[in-house]
Amino acid sequence: MQHKRCPLEEHPFGFLLLSARYVRHILLVVSLRTTVILAQAQTAQSNTSKPEDQVTQLEHDWLAADANGDAARLRQIIADDFIGSSPSGSLLNKEDIIPEGTEPGGFSGATTGETTVRVFGDTGVLMGVINSVGPPQTKQIHVTLLCQKRLRRWQIIAAQLTPM
Repeated sequence: MQHKRCPLEEHPFGFLLLSARYVRHILLVVSLRTTVILAQAQTAQSNTSKPEDQVTQLEHDWLAADANGDAARLRQIIADDFIGSSPSGSLLNKEDIIPEGTEPGGFSGATTGETTVRVFGDTGVLMGVINSVGPPQTKQIHVTLLCQKRLRRWQIIAAQLTPM
């Protein structure tokens, strides 16, 4: 039985072509493995806390960004298609609740009170109390936030704020 030779072996530069093919194969295997490792690390990182804790943290992040006048962070937290209801009953969209410039927003100094969170897949509902500091006295506002996990991060997609 005669061994069949690879046509590249007979080519004057065949060893280079074989080497290039080998290197491409190794690079493909390494890049695929790296992708898998990064995906696993990202999944592990997002699973370090329960979704309920992540939604609760989103409320804290929202109030902190509002208090600091951090419009860039608020644009990440609040979904583009956000809809809400203010304590006075008026309808709100995303731009209505992002402070202009770097001035603190309406919840500057606010703290959270008792909060309950339920998560249904990629959607979370937070119901709680915000203790708002403002003249003439501290007010309590009942808050209902509807949050959704989009592109691996939670965003507020709807809110209802009701004075208590």
